[in-house]
Amino acid sequence: MATPDFTQIGGSQEDVSKRSYWSKPEGVTSLLFLGGLGFAALYYWNKIAGFLIEVTQNTLYLGFLMAVLALVIFLFTSRDVRTAVFFLFKTLMRKITGLIVKLDPIAIMKIYIDDLKEKREKMQGQINTLAGQLVKLNKNINQNNEQIKQKFAEANKASTMLDRPGMKETASLATIEGAGLQEMNEKLFPLQRNMKTVLEFMEKVNKSADYIIKETEIKVKLKEAEYRIVKESSNALRTAISIFKGNPDKKFYFDESMEYIQDDMSQKLGEMKRAMDLSLDFINGVDVQNGLLSDKGQAMLEAYNSGQFKFIQLDSPTATGRPAGSGQLEAPKDSSYKGLLD
Repeated sequence: MATPDFTQIGGSQEDVSKRSYWSKPEGVTSLLFLGGLGFAALYYWNKIAGFLIEVTQNTLYLGFLMAVLALVIFLFTSRDVRTAVFFLFKTLMRKITGLIVKLDPIAIMKIYIDDLKEKREKMQGQINTLAGQLVKLNKNINQNNEQIKQKFAEANKASTMLDRPGMKETASLATIEGAGLQEMNEKLFPLQRNMKTVLEFMEKVNKSADYIIKETEIKVKLKEAEYRIVKESSNALRTAISIFKGNPDKKFYFDESMEYIQDDMSQKLGEMKRAMDLSLDFINGVDVQNGLLSDKGQAMLEAYNSGQFKFIQLDSPTATGRPAGSGQLEAPKDSSYKGLLD
C-alpha cells in the first residue's frame, strides 16, 4: 500500500516560495509598522516640519559662512590679490598726499625745515651729553693715574720697611691695586679714543646740518618768491582771459538779465504803441476842437478890432460876446440856478 504524501497539505513548497513579500506574515507586520510610522509622522508633522525648516536654514547659513570664509582665505592667500590691494592702497595714499601737497606746498617745505631744526637741536643735546661723558671718562683716567702713583709710592715705602710685620703684604696689596687701576685705564683709553672720534664726527655733522638747513631755507625762500610771482601772474592772466571768455556762471546771469531787459522793453514799447493807437482818435478830436476854437477866437479878434465885439453885461437881459452877424446867444433856460450845470 502506498504511503500518502502529507507535504501537499496546505500547498506545495513552490507555491509558498512564489508568494510576494507583502503576502507573507512578515510583510503584514511590515505594513502595520509602516502604517504606525506614517500615523506618527502625521501626528508630529508640525514639529518635524519645524525641525526640517530649521535644519535647512542652518545648512544654508552654514554654507554662506563657509563661502565667505573660503573667499577671505582666498583673498589672504592669493598673491595677485595682495599685490593688487597693496598697489591700490599705495595709489590712494599717493593721491591723498598729492592733495595735501597741493593745499600749501610752501608750508610743507617750511615744516620740513622745522623738522630738520628739531633734529639738529636733538643732536646738539646728544653732543653735549657725549662731551660730558668724555670729560667724566678723562677725569676717571686721570684719577686712576694719580691713584696708581700713590699705590706705587706706598708699595715702595712698604718695601723699605720689610723688617716690620705686615709690610710685605701691604706692599704686595698696593702693587696689585696699582696694576688693577692701570689695567682699567688700558681698557678705558680705547673707549675714550672712540668717544673722542665720535664726538668730532658729530661736531662735523652739526656744522654740515647748519649748512644744509641754511641752504634749504634759502631755496625755500627763493621758491616761495618764485611761486608767489608765478601765481600772481597766472591769476592776472586768468583775469585777462576771463574778460574775453567770461565767467560761465556770471555770464549766464548777464545773458538772463539782458534777455529780461529786452523782453521788458519790447513789452513796454508794445504797450506804448497800443496806447498811442487807442488815443489817436481822441487826439484827432482834440486837434479838431482846437482848430474850431482857434477860428472862433480869430473871428472874435477881428470883431474886437473892428469895434463890433460886445462884452457881456451882467445887468443886460441878453448878453452876447459874439461879433455882429454871428447870431444872438441863447437865453438862459431859467432865471434861477437850475440850468447852471446844463
